[in-house]
This record gives sequence, structure tokens and C-alpha cells, in this order.
Amino acid sequence: MTEDGTRPDAAVPADAADFMRRNGRTFMITLRADGSPTAHPMAGFYGGALYLNTYRKSVKARNLGRDDRICCVLTNPSDAAGFEGALYRGRARMLSDEEVFAPEVPPGLAWARNPRSQGSQEQPDVPPEDERRIGETAGRIKRGVRVIFEVGAEEAGMLAEVRDES
Repeated sequence: MTEDGTRPDAAVPADAADFMRRNGRTFMITLRADGSPTAHPMAGFYGGALYLNTYRKSVKARNLGRDDRICCVLTNPSDAAGFEGALYRGRARMLSDEEVFAPEVPPGLAWARNPRSQGSQEQPDVPPEDERRIGETAGRIKRGVRVIFEVGAEEAGMLAEVRDES
């Protein structure tokens, strides 16, 4: 474990890891059955690996079930003064309920128990108006309606550093 509680990941440079911990706006690229790429906007949660939450019956989950190769682009907010982005490419693995709700989970997965935790193992007090929504998300995961994918990095870095200059 590193000082901030994440697992060390040699494939992810420190600047990209820091950027991804702070920015969850994600564009997930998977492969269709015919091999052509398709992109989906969603939220990503980074902490030693990238974690993605989707419906079990979604096209995203079906694509990853057929071919686990994935590429994600995480960006800063659309209203930011200047565009920044990180590329995260690897293979996705669907997590079991036991992994998602284990007593100790990687920081990028702590939000599954409480989205307000922002990657912390600590679960802060949740206002009553948010308890139902959080409970519904966790319940959907436990019932198998929603699934969590963990993506291990094969290549990662800030976009300016990983793009081909030719």
C-alpha cells in the first residue's frame, strides 16, 4: 500500500494517478460483437485500479463479458478552463459481491458502500435524504442488478504523454 492507501500500480504514472483520483468524468470504450469500438460516458473511480459501475444487462457489461479489453479516457469537468485528460487501458474483471462489500476495499471502491466517501475507507455520516439513494445503489449491487468492474492498467498516462506524435 502507498501512503494514500492505494495499491501501487507500476503502469500508472504518479501524475496520472493523482489526476484520476480527482476527476471521475470517464469515457469508456469497449468493443462490440463485430469488433468495432463504441464509447459510453460514465463515472469512473480510481484508487489503485479503475472501478466502473453499470447495469448487469447493459451493452457495456455485455461487451466486457465477451471481450474484457477496455480503454477509458478520464477528463476534467467540461467547464474547466483548460482541457486535461488521462488514458487508462487494460482488462476489466467483474467483481463478486464479496469483493465489493469486503471489510477492507481499495479506496477506489469505497464509494460502493457510500458514494460520499470519495474513496475513503471511513464512512462519514450520511444525511437522511441521501441514505435511501445510497441504500438503493448498494441493494442493486447485492441483488445483481448492477455490477462493478475493476480495470487493471496495462497502459496509463496523461493524454499529452501517451498520444502518438507521428
